[in-house]
Amino acid sequence: MACCDGTLLPASRLARHILASGVLWMALAGHAAPPPGFDWSGPADTMAAAALGPLRGAAEVGVWHGGQARFGTARNRVAEAPAQALFEVGSISKVFTGLLLAQAVERGDMALDDTLGGLLNGTPALAPALPVPVAAITLRQLVTHTSCLPRLPADFRRDSDAANPYLRYDRPRLWQALADARLAQSPPCAGVYSNLGFAVLGEVLAQRYGLPWATLVHERITGPLGMQDTVQSLGGKAPRLAAPHEGETPVSVWEFDAFAGAGALRSTAADMLVFSRALLAGARGPLGPAAERLFTPLADHDGGQIGYAIMLRERDGLRTWLHGGGTGGFRSVWLLAPDRGEAVIALVANARAAQQDVMTPLLALRYPVPPGQPATDAAALAPYEGVYRASPAVALSLALVDGQLQLRPTGGVFEPLQVLGPDAFTQPASGRQLRFERDKEGRPAVLRYTRFGARLTALRAEEPLVGLAPPQSDEMLAPYLGRYRLRGGNVLDVQATGGRLQVRLGSQPRYTVYPLPGQQDRFAYDAVRAELEFERYSSGEVRAVVLH
Repeated sequence: MACCDGTLLPASRLARHILASGVLWMALAGHAAPPPGFDWSGPADTMAAAALGPLRGAAEVGVWHGGQARFGTARNRVAEAPAQALFEVGSISKVFTGLLLAQAVERGDMALDDTLGGLLNGTPALAPALPVPVAAITLRQLVTHTSCLPRLPADFRRDSDAANPYLRYDRPRLWQALADARLAQSPPCAGVYSNLGFAVLGEVLAQRYGLPWATLVHERITGPLGMQDTVQSLGGKAPRLAAPHEGETPVSVWEFDAFAGAGALRSTAADMLVFSRALLAGARGPLGPAAERLFTPLADHDGGQIGYAIMLRERDGLRTWLHGGGTGGFRSVWLLAPDRGEAVIALVANARAAQQDVMTPLLALRYPVPPGQPATDAAALAPYEGVYRASPAVALSLALVDGQLQLRPTGGVFEPLQVLGPDAFTQPASGRQLRFERDKEGRPAVLRYTRFGARLTALRAEEPLVGLAPPQSDEMLAPYLGRYRLRGGNVLDVQATGGRLQVRLGSQPRYTVYPLPGQQDRFAYDAVRAELEFERYSSGEVRAVVLH
């Protein structure tokens, strides 16, 4: 609810700082017509310009293709930075944590089935009185996001600085949070992305070897590979860090303490290509057998599989390895094509950069889908209309819009489908394919959805369709735009893109909200069960927003 000074009180499910994973968008997000400029063999400068778009800031792209490295840069409305600027890579840091674990398993120092209770036994100062389900969490579950731990600890927002949210979360708090954790069930759970899990994994590795996480990364990965620009602490490299932005606004860099293993690294496009080549070389490369172990499928995750933190996608035997990252002022995307020995890294110093704008065209080249025929037979297509839910946070909506059957994934917009065959549809530019299974009454009831090697199964849900209203004009949306401050300091930032309101709470990604028919000033999320209701003064000016 709103309080008397027009601020918004936080909802526990939304008011969470995150490190963007850049994974689920691969299965869902992305318009059917991504911006041009991305091609494995295309000019790297063109790719960098496409990654940055009109946003303020810097972008650098590195491509390993045809046995050669290419680099491209783009700068908009910022002072020229040195070539090979450093960028925060956010959750790509998790892959380094995963590789440290793969090395430990390869050496025989640790095993995937080692539990937290066994590893921390005898160290009550680190993990006092772990609850039985928490003590049973294994290293396998931590590295694959199947530990049942939440994304962040329950006390994360306490004394948190919205501009630098991970800085004050130290190791004693981390161990206490682990002791205080109450899991909904005993592990394993279906994959739920957890920064807390990787903070714990990073610290468990540090405790095992008696060295800080950053030192382990340097001694075992970046030092041997000569990656001198991949660091947690900038030191003398600080002048080379690209200035972080959120839209047009300069923002703070992020610093890490106990959560280092989840997202603390800074790197360059050149260093990330060195890392990519070492991994592509497999067991015979400079990282040895641990490099090959890193890509061993260990669990299902977001419609695909996951190895030691790295996301694995495959279709018709064609494999792709990838991860993404995001902090308060940076976005990064990283993709490896092992069958061709190729890699792409894109680093952008603006939190509004769209990760799918980089990956969608590259993955569409690897995983093309066949064209179909226009989906315009209203009588035949009407039974498919409805909401199909894959999880509490993921739904696929189908509706007849402008005489065509159209699809809208969670957070997206409706875009036309083509008929591929009986109960089968395609969207060639986005790489989406849909196949339906019918119930005993002959009604479409199960949706099998594939995209870029990711697969989701969604069941028809008795939910109203949202997002059917056409995009609104800038004039209609202008009264809602602005920043609404919450108790505790977090900010709800409301912007407009493409005729839709885009809402960001704290440092989490932006979510689209959709106008509710017949309810003025009220908008609905579809990524979470929540609505926003804007309040106005008697003069008509928007004064506050209420989160329901």
